[in-house]
Amino acid sequence: MAVPTYPPPSGAPPNYIYPPTHKGSLSVSTFEDDGPKDYRSRTPSPTVSEFEALHPDAPKRPKPIKQRILLYAAGAVVLTGVILISVFHEKIINALHPATEWLQDHKVGPLIPIALLIIMSFPPIFGHELIAMLVGVTWDLPEAFLIVGVGVLLGEIANFVTFKFCCTARSKGIEKSKLSFALLAHVVRKGGFLVVLVIRYSAIPPHFATAVFSTVGLGFGTFIAAAILSLPKTFVPVYIGWAMRPENDDNSTSSRVEKIILIISIGITIFALTWIRRQMSNAKEEVIYLRRKARQGKV
Repeated sequence: MAVPTYPPPSGAPPNYIYPPTHKGSLSVSTFEDDGPKDYRSRTPSPTVSEFEALHPDAPKRPKPIKQRILLYAAGAVVLTGVILISVFHEKIINALHPATEWLQDHKVGPLIPIALLIIMSFPPIFGHELIAMLVGVTWDLPEAFLIVGVGVLLGEIANFVTFKFCCTARSKGIEKSKLSFALLAHVVRKGGFLVVLVIRYSAIPPHFATAVFSTVGLGFGTFIAAAILSLPKTFVPVYIGWAMRPENDDNSTSSRVEKIILIISIGITIFALTWIRRQMSNAKEEVIYLRRKARQGKV
């Protein structure tokens, strides 16, 4: 049987739905496009630490055993030191008597605690409080306050300048990798002077806070103003050392003042730390979103 044939169509070709740039070998949804293509449509998921920060009620990973041991050891050392000083303070002061006399009798005596305070301003060294107590034991209150104030301010300035010019790049890397650092840096940038002053009165170690201040763009004027206004916090151990001197043991007034100062100082420290932690908590969503978008830019 013969296959029927049909004449070729006449007239203009039909108006197909494909635009002129369509490639017939591809699917109907494929069109010519010489522009740049960006297939990153989804923001990367939060990391484990970011998820735990956003969901505080969710089960958390247990801290490594090494980290827990270090935390417990540090707490035990601090508690033991406080107990020993409170119980054996008379024996400690008697043992330090030759050293305190030497410091009083020599003109360079005040320079030694000032130098020690400057050195201890750099993390991870600590011990400001012990030096301040020793100064309080050695000198009368006006001289002791002056010595500690000068030492603390010079140490904080040295810390600020050193970290600003030597560690800013490293700090940016830590800010990208460590969420707690990023939150604190964000709060400092947004809050300015008030946040800086509250942090200096909180339980956050001053030398660590200064390292953060210097590397997140805080102005030197703002920093030094907050450092001066927070000096009363550093005078507390000075007064405690002065109250521990043998001639003040039977002074009921100094004992009451010491207890009042301690209570007020602890209260301010707890309040300041709670306020800062609340600011950091309020900034979690914004900071974590910015970190996720930054990771998206690297995909």
